[in-house]
Amino acid sequence: MTDPMMQLDAELEWLGEIADELERQVAPCPVTRLLLVAWLTEWVPTPQGRTAMKRGLPHLPQALKSAYAVWIHAGASR
Repeated sequence: MTDPMMQLDAELEWLGEIADELERQVAPCPVTRLLLVAWLTEWVPTPQGRTAMKRGLPHLPQALKSAYAVWIHAGASR
């Protein structure tokens, strides 16, 4: 069985890579990194979805890039 803390750490690292790519491809995030990671977990709610997205880097789905652009232009509010 995988250690839950190691699993969480790995997941945060993946989300960080996805966040980095969003900021490179779309625009810098106007809020904290933690809020961006939280938004990503809502946008891609399953670990399997996040893993699949990470495998596709640097390509990101257009729907994700569009949703991110809308979110940051709205002030990055929930």
